[in-house]
Amino acid sequence: MRYVVITGVSRGLGEALLNQLLAEPDTTVLALGRTFTDNQRMLAGPKLILRHCELAEPSSLPTAPELGELIADADEVVLIHNAAVVAPIGAVGTLPTDELLASVTINLTAPMALTNSLLSALPPLVRRVRLMFVSSGAAHRVIDGWSAYSATKRGGEEFFAHVAQQYERDPRFSVVSVNPGVMDTGMQEAIRGADFAGRQRFQDLYDNDELPDPAAVAAHLIAEHLKA
Repeated sequence: MRYVVITGVSRGLGEALLNQLLAEPDTTVLALGRTFTDNQRMLAGPKLILRHCELAEPSSLPTAPELGELIADADEVVLIHNAAVVAPIGAVGTLPTDELLASVTINLTAPMALTNSLLSALPPLVRRVRLMFVSSGAAHRVIDGWSAYSATKRGGEEFFAHVAQQYERDPRFSVVSVNPGVMDTGMQEAIRGADFAGRQRFQDLYDNDELPDPAAVAAHLIAEHLKA
């Protein structure tokens, strides 16, 4: 049995990843999030478990005992940190404190806490463990107004680099941070609606129909990192 735990599935890349992973045999998906689509609620059952939580409130995340009960018979465990927010965008000194704290908690604290809980819950005979942190090119360059998003993604990459080093001699483990690039998602819509120096580049990508479909990006990530 393969168990996939994934955050941020109500739209965009997360929804596409969930749809494609559900189609794979002997795979059960635990979807974590604040909201779910009507289709996901219809599909909920043994293969798709919907677990409501607020990533901005890490105390609402599943605990190690809860995860351990779910994955007790797992041959393979996959954890995908997809959920993220790009807000707040703006100059440091003008950022709303509540949005700034939410960004750090959703983008960085929640992935760290969830990873810690999952690793402590792994069954002793699990044969494969794959951890994926969905990062961004913004983690490695300065983009006007994106201080919170860039810093949290950079921090996430650093955390998962430490996890990768921790398990580098254990062939069962694969730990990656991936940059999926721009795509046609709600986050891109939020970016186009913000006021910052580089906004026009993102608007041009949309106007010129140059934003990839999230389904195509999901298929690439699965084929490269998550294929059963």
